[in-house]
Amino acid sequence: MLAALLLLSQAAPAKNITVIYNFPEGTSPDIEEAVSLPNDANAFHAFMQVAELHDLEIDMTYYPGFGAWFINSINGVENSAAEYWHFFENRELAAVGISQFIPGEGDVIELGFASEPSSTMQMDAQDAAGWLASNQDSNGQIGNHAVWGNGLALIALNLFPGNETVKGNAAEYLLANQGQDAGFAYPGYESDALHTAVSVMGLASNGLALGDFGRGETTSIDFLASKQEQDAGFSGWGQSDVDTTSWAAMAFAAAGKPLPTKQGQNPLDYLFSAQNQDGGFGYRSGQESSQEYTSEVLIALALSGWERDSSVENALDWIEGQQEQGCLSSSYTTALAAIAQAGFEESPNSALQCLRRMQLPDNGFGRDGKNSNSVDTAMAAIALSGHGFPASEVDENPPGVIPVGSVVRFTVEISNPSAVTAKDAGILLEGIEEDWIQKETSTLSIAEIRPGETKRADIYVTMGEPGQKTVYAVVSSETLLSEATSNALEFQVAAAYLEVVLSM
Repeated sequence: MLAALLLLSQAAPAKNITVIYNFPEGTSPDIEEAVSLPNDANAFHAFMQVAELHDLEIDMTYYPGFGAWFINSINGVENSAAEYWHFFENRELAAVGISQFIPGEGDVIELGFASEPSSTMQMDAQDAAGWLASNQDSNGQIGNHAVWGNGLALIALNLFPGNETVKGNAAEYLLANQGQDAGFAYPGYESDALHTAVSVMGLASNGLALGDFGRGETTSIDFLASKQEQDAGFSGWGQSDVDTTSWAAMAFAAAGKPLPTKQGQNPLDYLFSAQNQDGGFGYRSGQESSQEYTSEVLIALALSGWERDSSVENALDWIEGQQEQGCLSSSYTTALAAIAQAGFEESPNSALQCLRRMQLPDNGFGRDGKNSNSVDTAMAAIALSGHGFPASEVDENPPGVIPVGSVVRFTVEISNPSAVTAKDAGILLEGIEEDWIQKETSTLSIAEIRPGETKRADIYVTMGEPGQKTVYAVVSSETLLSEATSNALEFQVAAAYLEVVLSM
């Protein structure tokens, strides 16, 4: 039957959404339309409203048993056994039909025709990745931003299948710019923290383990840790900055390694110390908040497993206050913001829709809006893919069996519901051999925990020998009458074994 548009009352509270019809090439042109609907209207009403606006002919069948409409064809493009119409909500294949799904404010809904479901946003991301693959020099460099651009490009390309030769050549270009100290540098310069961080992320995304590109016993993460300043931040010039520290924290997450500490502080502590009253972050503490650096901090926090607390809320609010219809100052900052928002389950749709409008005719992105480059294109591809930056998980509070030699992070949350400040709180893990604890990277003391405050201590442990373990945390303080004890965790440390058969 030919579906007719249902008339909707505009007196009800309204919501604004984006409706997309994605037609196969060579048929009808694609349609993207912003519409306003009553709050209780479902996706069916939205698609019908846009269909009437654009004189689309939609053949649909209603199945009472399912209580749903099923699409047969749109503008003559019919379903077949191999290709058919798919319904997407916010870039993902929807779990329900268009009759059951009620979009919310800012949502993006789409009907796309394909053999394998892929949203228009994902297609744009693949097109951007295609720009990266087609702009590689004979030496493996992608674009003209050397190691920095290549590291980001490799991360983006590894989000999509194919282009294996391009990826391999890009990785070789990075390795050609690695120093004997295991760090990475802009060609012709000494190794630094910033280039090392993005190179580690790129090579890790390509499936390389740290040992695969170490120098002797030194890994690139070891080099990066050696560049940590006394205030726990990172910089290439002796004074910590938010930019370098954020990327360093991301690199440790990408490598699945714990954050390094200095004087009981880690890089996240430095970042929080630099947050401005408006919620944003500048290049250094006290400097004007920046769209770029605020988003970088949020991404670093998300990859490090930080919860969405008040500091994160304030930073997200600052970013939202900077956006105009989702857009920030350039495609680069807009892409960073989308990744940051998605990292804390804040809808990135308005930023992503703006980003799509910024895509240049050659499918690349450039912050001048005219000339594509590898850095902006890679960041846009990462954002539009919906995957964000990859990170290797560090086991946290693990149950079950843990291999000998693995590093496990135990997280201790200490709350103070009393009216008295707890001072010089010391944290011990009972049930773990003391020499298993990585004391240089673990938080084993907290100067003070104020009334109503909750603080977190991460303790990293290398599992030294097999056996059944029961571990609990004990916290002592000079202002406590007795020690505070946590719940217990039970797990087994096991060694690998091999079966070997010799024959002739």
